[in-house]
Amino acid sequence: MTAPAHTDTLVKSTTCYECDANCLFDVTIDASGRAIKVEGLPNCPRGQLQLERQYHPDRLLYPLKRVGAKGSGEFERISWEEALDTITAALQKTKAQYGAPAVGFFAGYTKEARPQLQRLAHAFGSPNYLTESGCCFSATMVAEKLTYGYKLKTTSTVESPKTQCVLVWSTNASGSIPPFENHHLANRKKGRKMIVVDPRRTETAELADIHLQIRPGTDGALALGFHHLIFANGWQDQAFLDEWANGLDAFRDYIQEFPPERVAAICGISEADLRAAVEMFATTKPAQIAMSPTSTVQHSNGFQNHRAMILLSAVTGNIDREGGNRFFNDKVLPKPIELFDVCKNELPPRIGDEVFPIWTKYWPAAQSMLMPDCILEGKPQPLKALLAMGINTAMWANSKRMERALGELEFFAVSDFFHNPATLQADIVLPAATSLERTALIAYPGCAYQGEVKYRHQALPPRGEAKPDGQIFLELGVKLGMAEQFWHGNLAASWEEMGEGLPPDIRKEAWENPAGVTVYSPVIEELVEMGFLDADRQWRINGFRTATGKIEFDSVELKAHGYDGLPTYREPAESPLSTPELLVDYPLVLTSGGRQKFFTHSQQHNIPAMLAHDPYPRVQIHPDDAAARGIADGDSVEIRSRRGAVTFRAAVTDIMKPGVVHCFHGWNEANINELTDDTQLDPISGFPPFKSLLCEVSRL
Repeated sequence: MTAPAHTDTLVKSTTCYECDANCLFDVTIDASGRAIKVEGLPNCPRGQLQLERQYHPDRLLYPLKRVGAKGSGEFERISWEEALDTITAALQKTKAQYGAPAVGFFAGYTKEARPQLQRLAHAFGSPNYLTESGCCFSATMVAEKLTYGYKLKTTSTVESPKTQCVLVWSTNASGSIPPFENHHLANRKKGRKMIVVDPRRTETAELADIHLQIRPGTDGALALGFHHLIFANGWQDQAFLDEWANGLDAFRDYIQEFPPERVAAICGISEADLRAAVEMFATTKPAQIAMSPTSTVQHSNGFQNHRAMILLSAVTGNIDREGGNRFFNDKVLPKPIELFDVCKNELPPRIGDEVFPIWTKYWPAAQSMLMPDCILEGKPQPLKALLAMGINTAMWANSKRMERALGELEFFAVSDFFHNPATLQADIVLPAATSLERTALIAYPGCAYQGEVKYRHQALPPRGEAKPDGQIFLELGVKLGMAEQFWHGNLAASWEEMGEGLPPDIRKEAWENPAGVTVYSPVIEELVEMGFLDADRQWRINGFRTATGKIEFDSVELKAHGYDGLPTYREPAESPLSTPELLVDYPLVLTSGGRQKFFTHSQQHNIPAMLAHDPYPRVQIHPDDAAARGIADGDSVEIRSRRGAVTFRAAVTDIMKPGVVHCFHGWNEANINELTDDTQLDPISGFPPFKSLLCEVSRL
């Protein structure tokens, strides 16, 4: 897959890994083997600047052993042999003393070596493989599968030309969804109505016919208010609901509690705007809801809020229809190598089975948000040692507590590109290879029926002594006496075994063609064979893959586990209405985590060219709130909550709702999650309330 550019350079086609889209691009390599240019990612600054990370002077290139106190940053270089032997001995010691489940295996970024790490966890005997999905994406998937039996398409980069109205709920394409400004939601479309729900007047909200600028965390009340008005005006698709809704009568009774005047007061919006938005959405068909996979569920009440929102597609008859919200379907998938069947059938319960059984039923990992409790308090089960890749304490609410927890582990080893607050607590730090330096089999889920399978070949030799994360885990498997199970340390062989799950022609093309191969869900053929040439509305032949075979308005599965079956609304655990006594000290609502195209969470914050675009950790605050506190644009300010205080730069802007401030996340030196709450997790998913809390902002 190489072609000469001129006599002393090579151009290789490979795939990017600055997000999970895995876009194809070309990298030019000079005669010394150094990458000097990337081409083919014109709309993505992360992809364009990935060589800045590749050759960053602070990049970790050799195995390190801690020689000072935890957190001191004092390490010395050691050999790979010593590093792997040290890790192996520590894991075996922990297993002998406390049992295998007391060892945790955590996967953050990058995600590509997850199959190898999960296999290592389960082969070792630990059910406690944990990932960043404990607070990202998984709750929306679980809510959707529980309600519909399928994951929904809510963030697709592929526009349906039939969509007449789009309800954009707390997502902003120009900052979060490649190709950013060229995404179909980042532009007005002739004949397409747009409603935006967001506490900020984002670039997307500027395009909207109606902007509902709600108080953070009140999404569920707003959705139930939509339902109230839809049924009150007879805008529902009653024939569809009569056939396919479970618990509709109880749901209709419940939404009587959410008349427009009450909802407008809860959400802090105009009743007239609410009524106009509902009518636009319900009567302009087909209509689609576009949502972030994360923002709606990062609240103490997020899971049920999300259910209330997605049920709008069912009520209006827009579910799994062209132009509405389609189902995600499985396509051709690689052979699983994770040994998750061993975890389910032979190993003890995972962390989270005890308190979040719905989430762990649908998600193949332990709940990572409980890790600080496990380490510091031994509940719901103890963790004594941890092997991690790409972990950062900034991912946890009340981050300083997680930092303290990592420091109290009996043993902690981690792989990464750079040091961060988590690696500074480690006993062993391993240098990770970048996506340019490692192979990977990639199965990108794509859209409703279409996905991609690619095999990325190594474009560059690893710098220093860096190794692919997957290679590290295989070598540890060998050291632990499981050479046969871990392909004798051969990473390519692990990808090849996964490739055995692909049809031979697809596997061959995936390995040989850098662009990969497009794959399709077999349900398309099933629909056509049944005479449904429009290839949507799978429920006509398969129903809904839920506990009742219908759409779960009043979920029997939730009720069986002691939860409300209806998508009930609860105030955020910390809010002006639920905790008014806090308003004296913390009168502002704090939300966080709005995406920016320059950064992936905490990544890229050490790239000067990225910082040139956005150099400071910023808190966005309305001019009225700033003036009342003597704050001017650009001032250094202290943000305080009950958990602590951090310093940000004030961005005074009328895009904010008065009384609400928004902080960008991912800054190690100004980590907003030091202020967020780790005690009020969503009762079903275990997700923390990153996006609806109380704070105060003061000028420094």
